[in-house]
Amino acid sequence: MAATKVKKSDTGQAFGNGGGGFRGRLPDYPNVVDKPSQTGSLGYLLVLILFALVFVLMLPLMGMLYVDTMVVKREAKAQMEKTEKLQKQIETERKKDANPVLKPNIVPDGRPAQNP
Repeated sequence: MAATKVKKSDTGQAFGNGGGGFRGRLPDYPNVVDKPSQTGSLGYLLVLILFALVFVLMLPLMGMLYVDTMVVKREAKAQMEKTEKLQKQIETERKKDANPVLKPNIVPDGRPAQNP
């Protein structure tokens, strides 16, 4: 078996080691001096004011929403308790009506029996 030659350009080693590639094609960075500017500080101030307004408006709204949900939960719980109480009452009445004690000469609904 004979060994085959591999070209250097096929191995991918030409990129990144100074062999050309993208280094000559990148633009230079502009010289940026870190000086505070009037427009920059005004922008920060504007953003700070906007955040403050959002929090001032949103916090009371979220508080009211929380209180409303708590009130609704309390009302729903009270309604459920009322419903369960009525269901138990209806069940006890049905049980009482289902097993009447039959007395002679009295119909189960409480009227006196009439013999023909």
